[in-house]
Amino acid sequence: MTAAALAAKLAQHVLGDDRQATTLALAVLVAGGLVEGGALGALQASGLRRRLPQLNARRWLWVTTAVAGLGWAVASVPGVLTPDDGAPEPALPLVLAGALALGAVMGAILGAAQATTLRRLVRRPARWVLGNTLGWPPTMAVIFLGATTPESTWSTPSVAALGTVTGLVAGTALGVVTGRFLPGDDDIVPAHARSSAPTRPM
Repeated sequence: MTAAALAAKLAQHVLGDDRQATTLALAVLVAGGLVEGGALGALQASGLRRRLPQLNARRWLWVTTAVAGLGWAVASVPGVLTPDDGAPEPALPLVLAGALALGAVMGAILGAAQATTLRRLVRRPARWVLGNTLGWPPTMAVIFLGATTPESTWSTPSVAALGTVTGLVAGTALGVVTGRFLPGDDDIVPAHARSSAPTRPM
């Protein structure tokens, strides 16, 4: 989240009227989003390997980086590319409502993508999809609240600090919810049965 916040701030600095500067700003946003997604994927894979030693951590990392990282970058584009023309900002309840909706959609997509890595390892991989669908709405609400707080006049260190705090709070919210949907001992498919064991949707 710190990297994503710094990327948004840097994008504001490089953004100009010409197309080349706009392209550079978008590239910075994508790079920041990929760092955020990669960090999320690496930390999740590290935790899941404790319960699922056979988890393909590399595939988990790439899937999470692509979906979460690019999703964050795309969500950040409008706020950075919209000119600061003095127009009134959307009301906070409207912003949070949008964040909750985006979180539900993004959580379902990310959970489904990650669940493909859990097949043959757990009996009900769709539980992870449900966990992400429920966990990402409050997480995105925290992220949006943090992202819409700083003004364009904020210093880079201040933005980085807020990004760090936002990431800690958002990560805690995501972990608390999705942690309840981690596969239990009775849901893990034994190694000798993985080649033929079917998976249940829920």
